[in-house]
Amino acid sequence: MDWSWAIEGVNNDVPRTMGPECENYMSNERRWTEAVIVSLGCLWILRWASKRADPISLPCASKLNQSHSTGRLLLMLLMTFVFGIEMGFKFANKSVIFVLNPCHIQTLVQIYILAAKPSKATVALFRIQMNNLNGPLLAFIFPEVESRTLPFEQATYWLQHALLYIVPVYIIRNGIYEVEDIYDFNWVTIGVVIMLLYHFVVLNAISIASGVNLNHMLCAAVTDPFEGQNYRIAAVIHESILCPILNKVTVLLYCNKQTMKSNLLRKHTYNQNTSTIINDNNLSKDELLYHQHYELTEKTTTEGTSSQQQQQQQQHHHLPPLNVTEECIVKQRKHNISEDNDIDIRIQEQQHQTLLVDVESERELLKNSSTTAKCNMSATKVD
Repeated sequence: MDWSWAIEGVNNDVPRTMGPECENYMSNERRWTEAVIVSLGCLWILRWASKRADPISLPCASKLNQSHSTGRLLLMLLMTFVFGIEMGFKFANKSVIFVLNPCHIQTLVQIYILAAKPSKATVALFRIQMNNLNGPLLAFIFPEVESRTLPFEQATYWLQHALLYIVPVYIIRNGIYEVEDIYDFNWVTIGVVIMLLYHFVVLNAISIASGVNLNHMLCAAVTDPFEGQNYRIAAVIHESILCPILNKVTVLLYCNKQTMKSNLLRKHTYNQNTSTIINDNNLSKDELLYHQHYELTEKTTTEGTSSQQQQQQQQHHHLPPLNVTEECIVKQRKHNISEDNDIDIRIQEQQHQTLLVDVESERELLKNSSTTAKCNMSATKVD
């Protein structure tokens, strides 16, 4: 397949863009070794942080169905317009391969976030991209515009990277998407790890195959203060520090103070209420989930009815459906119990079965008592 439209315009006129100097900067064996080690470590950290991250909470239905504001639509159109111009320059220069650079990927993500309605997926995307704010910052500190020779091509560079920071600030300021608690670093960890995986899995492989120095995965930039054989390891360290700092500082500077207070209060209240109920028993969380589901069922089945109807419904719906309870308990167990501890799992499964048997026994008892009461009433009428 002819890839000239994507890489033919890339040349070595700008130092360390491609060519023998970049390819021989370090051996491919070292590049792949670093990629494997970093990727395995990132996958383990990603699994660990994903289990610890707080669940995403969405606003009420009225806010979810609100139409986009004028400012949001204008910002989305401007971002799309700038990205379209940038793509035009890439096709004109036959250097489309540079679209794989993280800043262009982040631009697409932000356009989608501005266009879509809030959901768990969009909130997760927003929180993840908040840890890629190092791209705009480094683009301004170490600009690379030497290869941009077409009219307004350099202006597009500055405008695009400025928008990459303006869009998150606008979203945070207007409360479009909710950020995690300021003291929660699990989502920060997830975002940084995904960024590193993209570099060492995607960009590293394509750079080696094409010989193009995508985001400096083949060789260090001329202005890189950590230039040398270990520059990629140094980048993993200093970017893992810089990204969380930029994320949290941006949130502190621009997030609505009332939103931050409500997030802290909600998390504190949840932890306090949970700690008063949950003890060292491994099944206590299952029991808590069961009772919460029972209370919710009681509330929904008794609203808007008379006192006599409430008593009848309490007899028939004294306990929630067994299959729903079992499904909730299993989901909660998968979230809270380590799969590696087989002994604890077997013990808890036995206790779980005992709990379900007790629930079924209580349901049968209530059913029998209700049947007996009906029979007595019928006998009374006959007499």
